Amino acid sequence: MNVELYKDLIKDERGNYYVAVQKEGKELTLLNAMLERSYQDLWEFNEEFKKKYAEYEHQFIGKMIMDKLRHDIVFASKEDGHGQMYDLAVVTGNYKVTFIDMIEFYRNPREGRSHDSDID
Repeated sequence: MNVELYKDLIKDERGNYYVAVQKEGKELTLLNAMLERSYQDLWEFNEEFKKKYAEYEHQFIGKMIMDKLRHDIVFASKEDGHGQMYDLAVVTGNYKVTFIDMIEFYRNPREGRSHDSDID
């Protein structure tokens, strides 16, 4: 088992999804996947935004993030190279797992996001 950062999804027994945001040897740090996805894009509510996301007008802002995560879940479940889906119980049998508290990530969303430097 080789969990890939920011790509693979991990599902627990309650239907929650997580993404690995740090990996050191056999230690993984996980974060709620919807929260992590909500920090991938910076949105400016202007005319361009209104045109691009017109289908979401008069809906909850969280729906946009959930649709992004739902897309990732579907592709990870297919196991066709767009990430893998792992069961948390299996992952904890192979890695020492720690979780980032959601409020701590909210306070420091860029900390530890090594792939941000690749976007420049």
